[in-house]
Amino acid sequence: MNTTLIIFAAVAVIIVFWLINTYNKFVAKNNRVKQTESTICVMLKQRNDMIPNLVATVQSYIRHEKSTFVEVAELRSQSLSANSEQEQVGEALSEKVDDIADLRSQMQQTDNEQTQIQLGAEQSKKLADVKVMVEQYPELKADKQFIRLESSIEEMEYQLQAARRTFNAAAVDFNNYVQMFPSSLIASAKNYQPYELITIPEAEMANVNVKALFKD
Repeated sequence: MNTTLIIFAAVAVIIVFWLINTYNKFVAKNNRVKQTESTICVMLKQRNDMIPNLVATVQSYIRHEKSTFVEVAELRSQSLSANSEQEQVGEALSEKVDDIADLRSQMQQTDNEQTQIQLGAEQSKKLADVKVMVEQYPELKADKQFIRLESSIEEMEYQLQAARRTFNAAAVDFNNYVQMFPSSLIASAKNYQPYELITIPEAEMANVNVKALFKD
């Protein structure tokens, strides 16, 4: 009888120890995901502080260039359609920066960090598009204010790329713990849910098709 009680007691101690250890691991893994999530949101806020100046700089240049095209066409008595291709490029670039500003507004209107992160990833893709499209405008590309903004945003983007990958790694680690047996038993009891991975912008994984940028 005493031996049976000792065995039951030992098993009970092992189970309790396992429960405590597994729960603590869940807490640690979850905190790691939350930490990287918050880090990304802070970075996105810092980048968003630069967006209005970027949009204003690009839009100002596009308006100036468009008015120059009109003046030149009038002086030469040419049809405005002669500059239609360049104007279309300008309009495409203008739409891209407008989209970036709109995504910034959407991020500011939500407190959900996961939503902010996904919108930020979409914004990163459009910023990469703008960087390529600006190659068509040597004067804008050489503008000191634009160079400064582009450099700051690009540096922030590199940091965001690293943070996104860190988040995904932490999320996969947590998700595995949620879904794998026997830790899944505690996950079910505590209603832990897998994290949605951040969609890495294609611009970070593949070469950009320049021609495709002007078809949107």
